[in-house]
Amino acid sequence: MLSRDEKKEKKHLEKELLFFLSYYKEVTSRSERIKAYFDEQIGIITDRLKEIGC
Repeated sequence: MLSRDEKKEKKHLEKELLFFLSYYKEVTSRSERIKAYFDEQIGIITDRLKEIGC
């Protein structure tokens, strides 16, 4: 069972992940640096969601 803080964090992380995924294709075609940044952020978010237990 998730605590109240973990539920808030999970909801926030899910919103961030949706943002990165929705703009991924459009933005990453512009620059390798942007693609690397998006990939890194997506990895960090998914790792944290796994830690929380989603």
